[in-house]
Amino acid sequence: MRDPVHAFFVYGTLKQGGCRDSLWPCVPLKITSAWTYGTLYDRADYPAMMPGQTRVKGEYRLFRESELPEVLEAIDAIEGTNQYGVPDLYHRVVVDVFAEDMTRIGKAYTYHYAIDPAADGFSRMMPRGDQTDVEWLAF
Repeated sequence: MRDPVHAFFVYGTLKQGGCRDSLWPCVPLKITSAWTYGTLYDRADYPAMMPGQTRVKGEYRLFRESELPEVLEAIDAIEGTNQYGVPDLYHRVVVDVFAEDMTRIGKAYTYHYAIDPAADGFSRMMPRGDQTDVEWLAF
């Protein structure tokens, strides 16, 4: 049996302090600094993530099971996924999420860009110096 997913991993404008932080329809049970594996892309207005092997820093947001339908509907609309008659901007996927100390927190929904980000004006973000992770900070 699959573990139910009640959390989101966010890496851009939906993080605390981001321009879309106030659009969450429910208050999470907890917000934790976290990371997942992926490939992060930057553009001036928002980031994009694709599958990959780089540690992408962000936030893990855990919600009550009863709130999940409302949260999914709102965040899917913000991210442009599963909207009737409109091509997806992002696809909602499930990823493993880890704490900064490398322990696994659990599974969470996140959003991968629906097309090649480079074709849409994004640039791939790479770890700098001796860092092993990337983080989008331009909210």
